[in-house]
Amino acid sequence: MKNRIFLLFLIVFLIGQNAYAQSFKIENGDTINRIDSNNLRQGKWIEPRGMVFFEGFYIDNLREGVWIFYGVDEKPITLEEYHHGKKNGVTIVLDEDGKLRNERHFKNDKLDGLNAFYNKSGVLVFKRHYKNGVLHGDFFNYYDNGTLMEHSYYQYGKKDSISTFYNETGVVIALIHYSNGKLNGLYKTLYDNGMVRSEQLYKMNEAVGKYTEYFDNSRVKIEGQYREGKKDGKWIEYDINGKKIKETTYKLGNIVKEKEF
Repeated sequence: MKNRIFLLFLIVFLIGQNAYAQSFKIENGDTINRIDSNNLRQGKWIEPRGMVFFEGFYIDNLREGVWIFYGVDEKPITLEEYHHGKKNGVTIVLDEDGKLRNERHFKNDKLDGLNAFYNKSGVLVFKRHYKNGVLHGDFFNYYDNGTLMEHSYYQYGKKDSISTFYNETGVVIALIHYSNGKLNGLYKTLYDNGMVRSEQLYKMNEAVGKYTEYFDNSRVKIEGQYREGKKDGKWIEYDINGKKIKETTYKLGNIVKEKEF
């Protein structure tokens, strides 16, 4: 973790120094907070915000290079890369102990690339990818112990392909198919022992066809049909031994008849 933080600091520092190595004529101002003859901010500036402050460089009134936000104890909290007045490159957020909490990347003020967040222990909480300000690419959520909770994929801001969910021991507990942000295909859940819990097909966010739910011993618990996204026909419930205990008849979501055994 320390090597990662050092490398990120080095990258933004070198990029920033390269941006500052330009010349301009200063008419007014001191060594900081300078304004040129065209009333444009130039060079190093320190901008107070109550008990905190920002520090960075301007070129022709536009932020350029690395800008640092300092907290009340004057420790750096955020480092941001700018080019032509817009966020371009990496933004780093640190906690009060100097530990990395968030790394996110921008292009022309919009999230673009990796966005990763860590908890106070340095464990990854989520890792997401963006393009032009919207989610695009792999999407990961993690449990507090660092094991993977969810792996999904986004296509221009909408879930696409298969989303896989895990329990805290790494066992798959759900497989969900998406297309253009909508449920489309098999929606399958599983028990921690790997046995199937339920299965249902979707077509563009609408449940279709047979629904089956199981006990963790693989015996059927509930079965029925969907039509136009609503329960339809006979839905039957069983006990764990396979005995029928209830039968409900639906017509497009409305109960027509119920019978218990």
